[in-house]
Amino acid sequence: MMSALAPGILVNGIKISPEEINEEVQYHPADSLQSAKFEAMKALVIREILLQRAVELGLSSHQDAIKNPDQIIDDLLKQEITIPDADIETCRHYYQNNTKKFVTSPLFEVSHILYLAPPEDSDARKIAIDQAKISIEKLKSNPDLFETIARAESACSSSKDGGRLGQISKGQTMPAFEFALLKMHENETSLEPVETEVGFHVIRVYKRAEGAQLSFEAVEKWIKDYIEQESWNRAFHQYIQLLAGRSEISGFRLEGVQTPLVQ
Repeated sequence: MMSALAPGILVNGIKISPEEINEEVQYHPADSLQSAKFEAMKALVIREILLQRAVELGLSSHQDAIKNPDQIIDDLLKQEITIPDADIETCRHYYQNNTKKFVTSPLFEVSHILYLAPPEDSDARKIAIDQAKISIEKLKSNPDLFETIARAESACSSSKDGGRLGQISKGQTMPAFEFALLKMHENETSLEPVETEVGFHVIRVYKRAEGAQLSFEAVEKWIKDYIEQESWNRAFHQYIQLLAGRSEISGFRLEGVQTPLVQ
């Protein structure tokens, strides 16, 4: 297979070779080779202007910086970027404006009956939805049949337990299943088959415990860390733009540095 070499780049006369760029690509997974190479080139340009700044400040020689770039860049950023601590009032203000972010997920005690059908098999999908509808009609008049039907008909391994999935919360099931579940109440069976990529489900909710609002004290440290990280990211972006603005870069246009690309 033919490999596409990226063009070389010059940063203040220092060359970043095509070989270096193609070696860096492996650390930047992306949807396409072109996108991966762009990210690799951006990372190498940022690293080079940071190393050159470290040399300018006398933190290292360029040769030594190349041998130990992570430590040199870390030392540089500690010296050059300072941000204020997020005080308690700032954190409290963020909490008050974002209370919905700090609610625990509701918990459900759930069972289901799965009628398996691959998404590409239209005949199997029709049979599965018809079977699910028949079960729902039976359950409308006799909800106690749920475990019996699950043991006899469900294609899920939970069938041996009468379809019981135990306690589940947000993020533990397929999106379509979760979407239906979040709209259901205690002691409720789904009125329509719930379609997912694996087939059709009949869902039974036995218990539902609503999410609780977390106190400010419980999330204060998370908020403080988040605000300070966001502040550091903005400062880093501005710092890189400043260094890039006074650098002579050919072979690559550096723009849109939104988050740190060096650790």
